[in-house]
Amino acid sequence: MWVTLFGFNGFAVLKRLKKQLNNDRDKINNLLLSSNHGCMKSADKPCKLSVSNLKMLAPEEILELKCDAVQACKATLQDIVIVTTKGDEYSLFSSLNSEKGIVKDLHICTGRDKLVTVFDKNVYQSDKDTLSGKLIYSADNQILHAGGTDDTLILAEERRLLTMKVTRDISPPLEIPMEFRVTGISCGKEHTLILTDCGTVYSFGGGSRGQLGLSHVENRACPCPVGDLTGVRMTCVAAGGWHSMALSDLGDLYVWRWNESGQLGLPCRNISTLTPPPTEKDNYLSSSPETAEKSAAWFTRVYMGHTLSKQCQAHIQRVGPVQVQPEPTVLDLGEDVRLVKVACGSRHSAVVTEDGHLLTTGRNDYGQLCHNDTHTRDYFQSVDYFLWHQMMVKDVFSGLWSTIVFYDKLCSHSADPRSQAS
Repeated sequence: MWVTLFGFNGFAVLKRLKKQLNNDRDKINNLLLSSNHGCMKSADKPCKLSVSNLKMLAPEEILELKCDAVQACKATLQDIVIVTTKGDEYSLFSSLNSEKGIVKDLHICTGRDKLVTVFDKNVYQSDKDTLSGKLIYSADNQILHAGGTDDTLILAEERRLLTMKVTRDISPPLEIPMEFRVTGISCGKEHTLILTDCGTVYSFGGGSRGQLGLSHVENRACPCPVGDLTGVRMTCVAAGGWHSMALSDLGDLYVWRWNESGQLGLPCRNISTLTPPPTEKDNYLSSSPETAEKSAAWFTRVYMGHTLSKQCQAHIQRVGPVQVQPEPTVLDLGEDVRLVKVACGSRHSAVVTEDGHLLTTGRNDYGQLCHNDTHTRDYFQSVDYFLWHQMMVKDVFSGLWSTIVFYDKLCSHSADPRSQAS
């Protein structure tokens, strides 16, 4: 599996990672984990904290990770942390210093400029020099899920939810009894989305822009069910800066609230879909929108004719400008598009289709949309780079201003695709 990082400070972070790895490779590979944490192959054979198969590549291909799955991936404005699994071996990649500690049952969550790691029952807040940093809380039971807003840490253990303020002073945890089992947590700048084992979505926290999906702009201290999603089983939730998204078990995408930069994939007043960026104008003029017979559909799929892959397409919604989408609504990407993953940054969003294609929308000041430009979009557009190289995208994660993409190489092209642009 390969990973690519697009967006703010990405290359500087990974150069730090490579430098740290080269300096500390021998030290890291010799670190042994404590025998009482449950990651033992046998009583006298502890697991290693293995950091391997890491190299700097071309800008589009940064890390090669030989793993079965990605257990965790988070990015702050300055750091990136990735935890992978391969059989019984757990590998950790970080631009911070790796240190002795267990990787199994590791959860990572972030605020705007801080990183929190959870090792089984212990919660640490990182500092500028170490990944684990300061121990801030020890739970009675194993922590199953974790998330963080700008100032609040959310921890879930079975049917118990804990919130902690992690600003300058760390507050004692506040317990919120739950009647359901948490299977997923996603946090934005001020708000939190919770996914339950029944596929129900709850939200709480700041609601200044209606990002809770509760038809108001008030704050909520305790989780409330998102009523407009009742009756639809959800499999994935994503909280952006002030917007929210959720995927149903049928692969439909539900979006709501702030759309100031087109991060919902809906037209917005700040961007005119009808007047594309100059570099893409010819692509639109030579594209083939849907025929008049399909005018009842409320979106147009535009094929980008001058792209490298000849398959890149934009899913443009035929609705009026939307600054705020007050209630969750299904985004129409076509009957043949089934989504399996969604991720939200501060003002951008990314989704992965069942076929392994990546689509992005929203603010693009730092290239976080992965389109090799900095043009903001208010529609979901497939990423041409992965289509051209016939790469299957497996997963996507978003930092505030960055996008981290995991993919498998199905085949390779020896020529630089940018040299063959028509």
